[in-house]
Amino acid sequence: MFGFRYLKTRPADYVLLYRGGKIRKEGPGLSFFYFAPSASLVMVPADSRDAPFIFQETLKDFQAVDIQGQVTYRVQDARRLASMLDFTVDPTGRPLGDGLEKLQLRLTNQVQVTLREKIRGFALREALGAGPELVEFVKGRLSEEPVIQELGLSVLDFAILRVSPTPEMARALEATARENLLKEADDAIYQRRNFAVDQERGIKENELQTEIAVEEKQRQIRETQMNAEIAVQEKQKLVEEAKMEAKATVARKNREIEKEELDAKTSLEQKRKELVELESQNRLQQAKTEGQAIRFQMDGLSGLSPELLEVLAANQMDARTLISRAMRDLAGNAEKIGTLNISPDLLQSLLDGSNFHQQNQS
Repeated sequence: MFGFRYLKTRPADYVLLYRGGKIRKEGPGLSFFYFAPSASLVMVPADSRDAPFIFQETLKDFQAVDIQGQVTYRVQDARRLASMLDFTVDPTGRPLGDGLEKLQLRLTNQVQVTLREKIRGFALREALGAGPELVEFVKGRLSEEPVIQELGLSVLDFAILRVSPTPEMARALEATARENLLKEADDAIYQRRNFAVDQERGIKENELQTEIAVEEKQRQIRETQMNAEIAVQEKQKLVEEAKMEAKATVARKNREIEKEELDAKTSLEQKRKELVELESQNRLQQAKTEGQAIRFQMDGLSGLSPELLEVLAANQMDARTLISRAMRDLAGNAEKIGTLNISPDLLQSLLDGSNFHQQNQS
């Protein structure tokens, strides 16, 4: 809308935003709005990539071989690479420049030059088995090449998948190898037969050695069993002795416990005896004290008249007790009384008066 666009990139893409001939934004995996008519986008792949190659080289014996492999690289300095190759993209992220194709072409050309320097010193048979040596040489040289450093690249890995001769030389080598293999097969048959004879002899000797070893093992087993039986008997003897010792110890402990219980019971009975004697003395003393107190009370009341004693006793009685004593006195003088009428109101008033008297005393 109105020329403004939104760009969202992957973390593996290094984005540079140019405006007015200067870099305004740069970094991996950026997302931003920009004004498309006045801006240019450059997107450099920052992830690791593989550049396959296959080419033919001539050896020192004038034989041709095909070399196939791949080189794995990664962009180390995206700004430097963007200044040397065209990685421009449109607003949708589609590449407009040919930077990626030129980058792989330059890289494979440098690999071919480095390989040619080493492989021309090999003969055909040497070159067919020199893959690991070539890999080590090329990998070390690529990391030091000025072209690789100027492009801002870092070589992560280099691998040679196949080194193959021409079809005619391959058939010749196959014939020679086939004859050698047939010869090796004959030698293998002869060696296998000799090996079978040696193995048969070895098997017989092993059988005899095995029988001797079995007899020796059986003898050792019998001796071990006898030693084990003797050890078991000794263990049983020790166990029986330990059991007897334990029983004797238990019996001694039981006797000690019984003795302690008897001593405890004797001590308890002695304590009980002393307690009974002490209680008896206390009761006698209490009885003497109570008798002496009663005697003192009786001595104090002996000089009073019976009427006064009766008044004092009545003063300590409640209404029910007074009425019961009055009834008892009336019953004692019943022959002198003709008729006696006691109404419930009288009894109630007597009871109420008695209660009022008790409340006043309290």
